[in-house]
Amino acid sequence: MMLVPAIVALLVACGNDIKPKRPITDQPGVVFIEAGHRDTVNTNISHEQLCAALLANDWEFSYSFFYDDYIIGNRREDLYDSRFRYTFNEDGTAVATDLSYGNKYSYRYTVTARLVTLTSDSKTFKFGVIAMDERHMICDESIAGTYVEGYDPATLTRRMIFLSRKK
Repeated sequence: MMLVPAIVALLVACGNDIKPKRPITDQPGVVFIEAGHRDTVNTNISHEQLCAALLANDWEFSYSFFYDDYIIGNRREDLYDSRFRYTFNEDGTAVATDLSYGNKYSYRYTVTARLVTLTSDSKTFKFGVIAMDERHMICDESIAGTYVEGYDPATLTRRMIFLSRKK
């Protein structure tokens, strides 16, 4: 009679377990959007293409959601009171028009590689362009250090979806 040795492993869980990284990430030509859905969008954008697209269209904020290294949220978590349409000009200025209230805000902007920086006298807003096509632009804004319930503040990011609107 042959005996098969049995191995019993006892796993003890504690509050400091390492959470696994989320399995959904951006891939060439495919980005994740809310709730981990995927969208096919050009991710191979040059600095020149980005600058030309910013000038050719107005960019209307559609929605955003939070994500971190572990979770991808949905648009109902990141609420905005207003929607904005951004108009970029060749002279390095940009105007954000509040579509709900009609207010206009003036900025200076720069584009470094795929990072867009909007600066006014009172604030600076930076976002990296992850993907872009003729319909929309997918951007990330690092908000690391901000607390949003259920997310890791060290890796918290806001993903924003802008729709292109012909000028």
